[in-house]
Amino acid sequence: MKPRLKTSKKWTTLPKEYMTQVEEAFRESFPTQLKSAQLVVEGRIYTEEILLRVGILEKGRLSQANFEVSMNFSSKKKDAIERIHDCIDATASMMSEYFELKEDEESDFPLLWKEYEFNGLPLFLQFSTVNSALELQADAILGDELKSLVVEEPDEESEDVMESTEVLRTEQEKLEKAGPSMFGGSKPKKPKKGLH
Repeated sequence: MKPRLKTSKKWTTLPKEYMTQVEEAFRESFPTQLKSAQLVVEGRIYTEEILLRVGILEKGRLSQANFEVSMNFSSKKKDAIERIHDCIDATASMMSEYFELKEDEESDFPLLWKEYEFNGLPLFLQFSTVNSALELQADAILGDELKSLVVEEPDEESEDVMESTEVLRTEQEKLEKAGPSMFGGSKPKKPKKGLH
């Protein structure tokens, strides 16, 4: 997964238990559509950005339908959990729209980050077909395996590492106590001509 913000360098993953709860919530919301598909839930908390990807990998396919959402968050406001819940709701809305497409229709989801309004805040959406398992295998071959709680992207600019790390750990601890929310908010407001 690639962050939207160029300043997003340090990150931590969403807690595994939390991602499992998110997967269960999606499976409950879309039982028929996800019956025989693998659901891939990935999330990262950067110092100023929340990034969530929910992917659907159908049996026998290499490409994975990914619904990706990015939102800014403020460590001063301590609003990461609220922003993650917004990301979950927006992802669920994208997925719902995807399942409503007829077989011969193609989605008009943005392939690059595109801004929408969601609960009065800016939210960014994009659709991709990257296979997460293949991406992980490529990273492993290149030696980029995740080995610590906080990961730093290459070419990091200087900043207070201890403060950023503490913010990320605090947000991760809060998430472990909170459960996911789905459709708790509103749907992203589309531009006048749909999601493209």
